[in-house]
Amino acid sequence: MKKITIYQTGVSDVEILDDDNEPIEEYCQKLSKLFHMSNVVILKTSTTTFIGRPSQLTGLMVKDIQVSEQQTIESDIIQENIIEEKNPPEKTEVDIITDID
Repeated sequence: MKKITIYQTGVSDVEILDDDNEPIEEYCQKLSKLFHMSNVVILKTSTTTFIGRPSQLTGLMVKDIQVSEQQTIESDIIQENIIEEKNPPEKTEVDIITDID
């Protein structure tokens, strides 16, 4: 698994993962082509698609990482929580005061 950090001018860094077992030297050689593109960069990985302008890219960092099953499970739980937050359950109001003197 590769972790790619994309550094851009004027915005925060973007981190994406790619489930690729290619040697890091060859992988980086392919990624370096992004800096030679003229209008738009499209970087599609196994988990994400990044679209940006080559003129805004200042650098890339690629790391080989090991992802354990526990991290994958935690990631799935985080994704479920994000989906639930986007579609919160409907709230119903209940009057809990039953007797006022």
